[in-house]
Amino acid sequence: MVAHRETLRRLVAELSSQLPFAIEALRYCGRHRLFLWIRLPSGESWVVEVYLRPGLATFFRRPDLWGDPPRQTVPWAKEIWGKHVQSIELHATERCVRYSLDSGEQLLLFLFGTAHSGALLFAPNGDLRGWIGGSPKVLVEFWHRAERMRPSWQDFPPETPLVRALAQCYHQLGTFYSRELCYRCGLPSGTLLGSLSETERSLVEIQLHSLCEELVRSREAFLLRRPDGPPLLSLLPLQEFPHTIAKFSNVHAAVAERVRRTLVWEEFRNRWAELQQKVAWYEKRLMRQLTETQMHLEQADRVDLYRLWGSLLLSQPYLHRRGVEELELKDWEGRAHRIPLNSARSLQENAENYFQRARRLEGSLRQAQQRLPRLQQMFEALRQLHQQIVQATFVRQLRQVERSLQELFPAREIQTRTGERFRLFPLEKGFQLYVGKDARSNDALTFSFARPHDLFIHVRGSPGAHGILRGPRKNELPPREVLEYAAGIVAYYSRARWATLVPVVYTWRKYVRKVKGVLGSVRLEREELVWVRPIAPAGLESY
Repeated sequence: MVAHRETLRRLVAELSSQLPFAIEALRYCGRHRLFLWIRLPSGESWVVEVYLRPGLATFFRRPDLWGDPPRQTVPWAKEIWGKHVQSIELHATERCVRYSLDSGEQLLLFLFGTAHSGALLFAPNGDLRGWIGGSPKVLVEFWHRAERMRPSWQDFPPETPLVRALAQCYHQLGTFYSRELCYRCGLPSGTLLGSLSETERSLVEIQLHSLCEELVRSREAFLLRRPDGPPLLSLLPLQEFPHTIAKFSNVHAAVAERVRRTLVWEEFRNRWAELQQKVAWYEKRLMRQLTETQMHLEQADRVDLYRLWGSLLLSQPYLHRRGVEELELKDWEGRAHRIPLNSARSLQENAENYFQRARRLEGSLRQAQQRLPRLQQMFEALRQLHQQIVQATFVRQLRQVERSLQELFPAREIQTRTGERFRLFPLEKGFQLYVGKDARSNDALTFSFARPHDLFIHVRGSPGAHGILRGPRKNELPPREVLEYAAGIVAYYSRARWATLVPVVYTWRKYVRKVKGVLGSVRLEREELVWVRPIAPAGLESY
């Protein structure tokens, strides 16, 4: 209803009352937004803002409280800058507005509310000089086409709903005014023309002329609340939407407020849909992690089984025997065990392999036990955020949910200008841990990204990632628990991941020296040592 014909007529009438005025500048922003700077004879300046978007096609005087238009605008049609507009006309049957200049140029605004909305600039000789928005070929053909003669509402086929006939007849009421007419006549909006009696047709005709006269005589504009979507702009109160948000004596101000609220509502819906999609993705990932972690914890009994199999194999003679794919042995209580073997290995090597599998499984189970409560807590927090999104009614509420979501799922990694990527782990007390992903990123992390007062962390005697621990204050050593947690994460991203205890060294970055010829290799000075268990970073590396 922003571009309803009667609304456009009022917009044109209010702007025409200021003629003649000069066009100081004409600029556009994107494909569907146009700005006209105009100067009145009194010296006062206005900005007329034009929207040529599908679903939002209109123009209005930009309120002074909105401030200046966006800076990202592009000049357009400079040949008419400084020239005067002599007349503004609304097309007899279509939503098209023509600005006629004293120099003979014509600026046409096609406000269909569809993808064909646009603006054309014609030279005095009728040649097309420029266009914005829809296809210029379609718009030019439309402009040169003869006026469409719209039928009366009674001339539509009998199977046509009454609302559609009233909306598309020569009165061009539009959907909402047509439904208002049905309310006044006491007829359902889905009533078919063929089912109307003569009495009902007479009543509709009487109410139609009455409604059209009200629209013409109206000197006010209303913003009406709708249950969903932006408010509705109407030139008179509607029974379908009884709640009035605001009332205006100036239709330009009403249209401006309608556009502002529409843009706010669109931002809200876009953010709402984006957050819904993001939360659904996180829920899916967390559910998978929870399921996998719980299934993994169900394998706890296999730790003792692998150790038992290793012990049974070591109790056998001929430990260097190879070529066996399976052995059936009895344990100390007489229970039989069918033990699969690697035929390329000896019995002793198979036993050592089972002991190693037991250690690895025990370590992964310990990490799973640490991860499970955290995953459950994150899943419950995510459920609460989902409820907040469903109940949100303002953009600021969605922004708060976005901040909470970022705190719950912080960024996994950062990327430098040269393309290297580092893992990122926010820790307690304001500390940030950066972990390299390969030799190249290790080198860049340590010698390009890190500062002299950052703490360098690395596993002693084993290849792995470099870690850089950065605190909120310069030259501040982290608390012991933060340091050990960071060292455990660095140990997790090394080849010593499955060890029970890992030696990890740390020192200030300014005491780290590069080893020439070996990418990622370093030599440390004044290092300190701490023994830690490798720690999976609470499942965050999976998101």
